[in-house]
Amino acid sequence: MYSVLLIALWSIANSVREEPAWITDYAQARKLSQTEKKPIAVFVGSGAAGWNGVSREGQLGKDSGRLLAKSYVSLYLDTTTEEGGRLARALEMRESRGIVISDSQGKLQAFRHEGDLPNENLTYYLERFSNPDLVVVQTQTNPPERSYFTPATSSFTPTRGC
Repeated sequence: MYSVLLIALWSIANSVREEPAWITDYAQARKLSQTEKKPIAVFVGSGAAGWNGVSREGQLGKDSGRLLAKSYVSLYLDTTTEEGGRLARALEMRESRGIVISDSQGKLQAFRHEGDLPNENLTYYLERFSNPDLVVVQTQTNPPERSYFTPATSSFTPTRGC
C-alpha cells in the first residue's frame, strides 16, 4: 500500500515541469500565448542553449525555470540563425542577449532588458509579469547597470536630497 502511494506521489511530482519547453517559432508562440492566456518570455541569445546567456551566472536558476515552465510560453531567438536574427532586430535588440516579456495576449511588451541579469533579478521579473490579468499600459525597461565612482581624493560632497 505504501509503495503504491509512493509511486503515485513520485509520478505527480515528476509531472510538474521545472524546465521550460523552448519554442523557436514566433507565430507558434503567439498562437500558444493566446490559447493558453500566458505571456511570452522571449529570450534572445546565440547558440544551441543561448537562453542561458541571459543569466549572468551562465545558466537559468531553478526558480526561473519553474516560472517559465508554469506561467509562460518560452520563445528562444537564436541570433546565429537568419530568422532569430531578423526577429531580434524587429524587437530592436541591440545587444547579443536579452529578454522581452509580453502581455498574456502576446501583443504588447510588458518588460524588456538588453544584456544579462543576475538570476535573482531574472526570477523577480518573471514572477512580476507572470500574472495573466496584468494590464500593460507601457513597457517597463530595466536600465543598464551603471557604476559611479568618486575618487577618494575628491572634495565632492553630495548635497542633501541626492
